[in-house]
Amino acid sequence: RMPGFIIHLTEAAMIMDYMKMKPDSDWKQEFLLGNLLPDTRLGAEKAISHFWSPEGGENIARAPKLSCFLEKYGHRLDEPVILGYYAHLYLDERYVDGYWPKILVFEDEKGRPEPRREFIHQVRLKQNGRLIPFQEFFSSEYYYGDYTRSNHWLVERYHIRAPKYRHLENVNMDEVDASKLYEVLEELQCICHKGRAGDEKKLKVFDLTELEAFVQGTASAFCQHMRNRGIYGFI
Repeated sequence: RMPGFIIHLTEAAMIMDYMKMKPDSDWKQEFLLGNLLPDTRLGAEKAISHFWSPEGGENIARAPKLSCFLEKYGHRLDEPVILGYYAHLYLDERYVDGYWPKILVFEDEKGRPEPRREFIHQVRLKQNGRLIPFQEFFSSEYYYGDYTRSNHWLVERYHIRAPKYRHLENVNMDEVDASKLYEVLEELQCICHKGRAGDEKKLKVFDLTELEAFVQGTASAFCQHMRNRGIYGFI
């Protein structure tokens, strides 16, 4: 349900571009690896790595509880791995609570807004009013297919490349197993080389201009957030 690898790395690329102090290659590498760390957990365990709130477990999506992450790791935001991890959660939170409500509505059988997975009957796209049966929405035909169809355009535009695997020392996070990054990077490598020019013209759920603007706005807000916290490299 959350943004795919390429959208997360697009945000990461924008953040590094916005930084006052340009990071060196080692910093970039660790920041990008940290940005992918939350996705080393799969299935139900994503609730742990993504710091999902315990409330709303019956809903179609839950946003990370950023305050919980900051309470535990906020004192380590000067570490590129931790900063990258937080950037991932920051995008997810804005995606669920801000972007989704702008582009779609989950509805029950009577067309009323309905966040609970069990009672959702259809999805209404706000840009054109189109109704998609809920059981068809999260599929290669619609939602996940649009991730695939937009990936090539984002990879080329923002020069996205899978970072090289390296053993991350001193991660010291209970929520993830950094050694599983290797599997994530293998999948990412395949994604980066998939797709063709023009695929982005066949989107069915997302509007690419709106999606790019959302990620840019999120990256800019994240940088301002870091400036407010006095994080080195942003001030």
